[in-house]
Amino acid sequence: MDIFSVGSFAPFYFPRPIYRIFLAVALLLSFLKLACGQEIGAYKTIRSGDFSQTSLWVVWNGTNWLPATQKPGKDQDIYIDQTHRLTLLGSEAVKSVFIHAGAGAAQKLTLNGHNLDVYGSLAAFTGAAPGLPRGALNSQNWIGNSLSSSLTFKGTSRVIVEKSSWSALTTQSRFSVIFDPGPGQVLTLMAPIKALSFSVRSGTLDQKIDRTISPNACFTLSFNTENAIFGAGSFGDFTVEAGATFRSECNANLINRSANAFGSALLFELKREGRLVLQGTSPTIEAAEFRLDGTIIFDPIQGPGTFLTSTYPNSSAPSELRHLELHGPQPLQLPSSLSMTGDLLQFDLGTLRLADTHLSLTGEDDQVLRGSTLELGSFTVDKLGGTVHFQQNLSLERQFTLRQGRLDFHGNDLQLNRSHLGGYSYSKGSWKNLGLLSYFALPPLLNGQNATFPFEDIENGGIRSLQLLGSSSGGTLTLQFIEKKGANHDANFLDRDGTPILYQLHSYFRLAISPPGQEELALRISAAGLLVEDAEDLRVVGTGEPASGSHVPGQYIDQNRWGQRKVRIEELQSGNFTLGSFREGTVLPLPRKK
Repeated sequence: MDIFSVGSFAPFYFPRPIYRIFLAVALLLSFLKLACGQEIGAYKTIRSGDFSQTSLWVVWNGTNWLPATQKPGKDQDIYIDQTHRLTLLGSEAVKSVFIHAGAGAAQKLTLNGHNLDVYGSLAAFTGAAPGLPRGALNSQNWIGNSLSSSLTFKGTSRVIVEKSSWSALTTQSRFSVIFDPGPGQVLTLMAPIKALSFSVRSGTLDQKIDRTISPNACFTLSFNTENAIFGAGSFGDFTVEAGATFRSECNANLINRSANAFGSALLFELKREGRLVLQGTSPTIEAAEFRLDGTIIFDPIQGPGTFLTSTYPNSSAPSELRHLELHGPQPLQLPSSLSMTGDLLQFDLGTLRLADTHLSLTGEDDQVLRGSTLELGSFTVDKLGGTVHFQQNLSLERQFTLRQGRLDFHGNDLQLNRSHLGGYSYSKGSWKNLGLLSYFALPPLLNGQNATFPFEDIENGGIRSLQLLGSSSGGTLTLQFIEKKGANHDANFLDRDGTPILYQLHSYFRLAISPPGQEELALRISAAGLLVEDAEDLRVVGTGEPASGSHVPGQYIDQNRWGQRKVRIEELQSGNFTLGSFREGTVLPLPRKK
């Protein structure tokens, strides 16, 4: 004998197939009716009126709609039936909001400047309540009636707008939407929403793609398009607050005012400690202004990713941000220009593609750059405070500009102008813990701007800059600063002109230019942080022996004392270069602060 089972219903035994078919249909219809039915305790309007009026409501008891004895609360669904208009006189809370999609009252839910907390979902329906789901296919102002009128989605993780139960065709929506479920909770969008503003205050807002159609479409968050009231230009603010996350798997039109090519939002703001997680391969947000002070996380899930962009003529290209992270195995192509005040971090196996990018670092905070490779097109540092930390070798194809700032290489190397089409420009700042410097295609005239190398002498204090001045025939400069604590107070050797050297700093430079040439350069080393009574006391010497070239009297330049020497390019690689003195009481490291 055959057995037939539907869902959780107990098995029924029927000897003939026709009866099994009839039973299956009957049970399925019964199951669908239960699935589509309203919950026990759900409220329904019987006329237009104020939310707090008990006489406005009837309540479903499982069989019938009965008169309400109190207004609905956060645990009850509400149904606003056809032609009815529900008005709030103060802030309220409900579970789900179901609005009849049929003709009737132009505005169906008047928030009246107040807030309605929603602990369930938002949906439109047709037919007698609970009816059938239907998208909000009406351009009227269904919910309103001001920027201070708001729906706030609160509660536990769930889908807050189901597919085909709402739409962005409510073009005159005059209310704000707030997503505030609390830390660790996820609110999922499975249909588009249009409003006056959006704010993600806590938890995660998860924006999905509609994969049931081809091409796939994004469940877009968009803004009112009443040009006569809100203007014909960009309009609508989208904000991700501190501690909140907006996560999207979309590519086109995550945020806009409308699908019109000129319908951009006014502002997309990612506040400090907020997170934007982009899982699409080519995400776009159409906004006239971006404020990206939080963390942007790229985690493309279907292939190589490109940086966040915009396409509308009245949208701006997002190019200034705080933190950027790459997660997952896919590479990320960065834009041609990017300015950051925070960290650039690669996690997992994906790679940061920066070979065509001009990266600028600014601000006053510490910044960390970490990738399996750090190969930049060009690089500018202009920091008023903080330190830039490199956790890999840094390689620059073209230009490196250091206007101001402190760079800590943590023992990694630096390569400049690998393409031979750029260069190096220095104004002020310092390098710390740099391994090997390789400077390709030296300019024909070396000066304080293109050939000052500002190494920090951590062991002895101060910035031990090295300068090369004069003509060159190009080639590649390699340079190392070897740090050793203290000074030799009993150097006891003669310079090449017979002058006795009494002191010699233990830290020293080692450098070479290849191919070597006959040009003579002025080599300078700064004595910042050292006890020097007079710049003329200084001499550029070797380690325990005279340096190559000939002595040039020290000078006081730009509030700094410099030791100087003339050296031919071919002589640079024949020894070390450091500071010494022929006079007692000079070239002594200052006592270090504990």
